[in-house]
Amino acid sequence: MLGFCHLFAGVMIGLILYKFSGQRILLIASAVGAILPDLIDKPLGHFLLADSLNAGRIYAHTLLLLLIIVVLGLYYWRKKSNYLLLAAAAGVGSHLLLDQIWQAPVTLFWPLLGPFAAADFEGYFTTFTIKELTSISEWAFALTAIYVFLIVYKDKFKKLNKVSLWFERLLPLPSILLLIMGLAYLLSALFTSNEEQLLVGVVAVLGSLVLTYTLKNKVMSSGEPETAHLNPAKR
Repeated sequence: MLGFCHLFAGVMIGLILYKFSGQRILLIASAVGAILPDLIDKPLGHFLLADSLNAGRIYAHTLLLLLIIVVLGLYYWRKKSNYLLLAAAAGVGSHLLLDQIWQAPVTLFWPLLGPFAAADFEGYFTTFTIKELTSISEWAFALTAIYVFLIVYKDKFKKLNKVSLWFERLLPLPSILLLIMGLAYLLSALFTSNEEQLLVGVVAVLGSLVLTYTLKNKVMSSGEPETAHLNPAKR
């Protein structure tokens, strides 16, 4: 799965967490968590370990790392009543799901089933960049993710506050476009049996529903969280 699809999934998880906790910082935490495995493994596997592994799904794509973050998140929650690390863990979990990492059990359950298998991805970053730039879905996911951040954090930028009404009037548009794109990908996957297109379609449709739900409940219509009684440090 490509990078902006992972990022978008994390942003959608963050919106749901923001809705129920009132802490919009969780949006950032889950978004970072959703791309964290690639941020760690791609440079590590394709640069530092290029001569031995040359693989981009290694340490940070394991169940072990996810469990470590979950345990730390639970500890942090009990000590500080803060969901920051748990939100990051949710993002990491979404990454593993979208990568269908269960199809590589040696990686998923490392180190229980032995060492990582070496791969051969010649010119990985060039190929990856081309795929990102030529993918319609990646552009849609990237722009929608940026748009969500601008809306949720618009009160942090004075210039954005001035055009907030214009932003909010456009809010139904991303949901509609995502739904159309998602249905198109699902239809294409139906005829081609392309698993990646199927996942992209599911992410787009679910993203459309999440945006519609949050808009309906006006979570994004104000820079302040719904739970205004929370300690400002938790927002």
